[in-house]
Amino acid sequence: MGVLRTWLPAASGMVFLGLGAGLIGIYGFFVEPLSKEFGVGVAVLNIGPVALLLVPGLVSPFVGRLVDRVPIRRIVLVGSTVAMGALLAISRAPSVAWAGAGFLLFSLGLVMYGPVVVNGLMVKLYPGREARALAVAAIGISVATAVLPPVMGLLLGAFDWRAALSMLACALLLILWGAALVGVPPGMAGTAVEAQAKAGREFYREGTFWLIGVCMALGLNVSVILAICYPPHFIAAGYTPVEAGWFLSLAGISGLVGKVTVAWLGDHLRRHAKWLVVAVLMIEVFGFTLLLGAASIDDVYVAMIVMGFSGGAFLPMHGYINSRYFDAAVIGQVTGAQMPLFLPLGLVGAPLAGYVFDRTGSYDLVLVGLAAIACVAAALAVRLPAPTR
Repeated sequence: MGVLRTWLPAASGMVFLGLGAGLIGIYGFFVEPLSKEFGVGVAVLNIGPVALLLVPGLVSPFVGRLVDRVPIRRIVLVGSTVAMGALLAISRAPSVAWAGAGFLLFSLGLVMYGPVVVNGLMVKLYPGREARALAVAAIGISVATAVLPPVMGLLLGAFDWRAALSMLACALLLILWGAALVGVPPGMAGTAVEAQAKAGREFYREGTFWLIGVCMALGLNVSVILAICYPPHFIAAGYTPVEAGWFLSLAGISGLVGKVTVAWLGDHLRRHAKWLVVAVLMIEVFGFTLLLGAASIDDVYVAMIVMGFSGGAFLPMHGYINSRYFDAAVIGQVTGAQMPLFLPLGLVGAPLAGYVFDRTGSYDLVLVGLAAIACVAAALAVRLPAPTR
């Protein structure tokens, strides 16, 4: 019973990330019905996920300060209500502009129970066990990636996209509120005091802050763009939506193994944290080569196992690597302050991928570019000094 109580906040973090960042993987299922209903191209619709990077990039520094000062349960409850309410509004959208505005509001709510908040909660509650806690929380994304695409495929097969989205939003709101009320300690607020906060602002002058920020921005943007491109990529390659859903489900299960691997290795490799980041990125690059060379459905399955493992292992890295270099009292501010670095690639990545697809009918060139970006991220990680904590 004591073990259950100890790890209940991490399990709640798993729910928050799974039903937050984990939702990115089902965006691609709505591209075709939205394109047909509103008469717009894929490149236009791929602007939508830009909000998932633009809004956090602008708002996360503020949310990071809240994490170090305001009860985290309150932040999560407000954020989940705003996000799911926005999805309900999108399901009633009379135009693509209305849907876009709703998606902006959804992105705002998502920040308030997303990685900045969850990473801060895990690092503050589990000193010395950050890797395990962060990996447990990040498992939620793998579970969501394994479960939500097939469920979404079945819903869209039985209902129109509006009904499917509204049912999804109502169900997720109940789950998120339950996780917040049961799993997040009511008095869990930030631990930063004014002196610590003032000292914490010195991180802007550290090269480590910028190296980590840019490395994580590149690596996580690759994951976001991939999540958006996977469904249309597989459909364009001749696979059915159901088969595409199972590909993503397999990647989610493999990602779960990746996160468990990080949980097992992370706390034992505290002094070698940067090499763990490099290894995960290089495995992802290998996965890109397999996916690009896939000639059969079995080849795709193998590629998605490798891609899923590396993508899943990389997701908890932002909070983990920050915890190796910065004090837990200001971890929310550090993580939030790094989020604007996600904007450059985030603003152009998904629309550019959609533009390439509209022009070529294939995502192969996009996959090559993403593999190159992962290599750059690995090179930045190599330049990090030895961890200080």
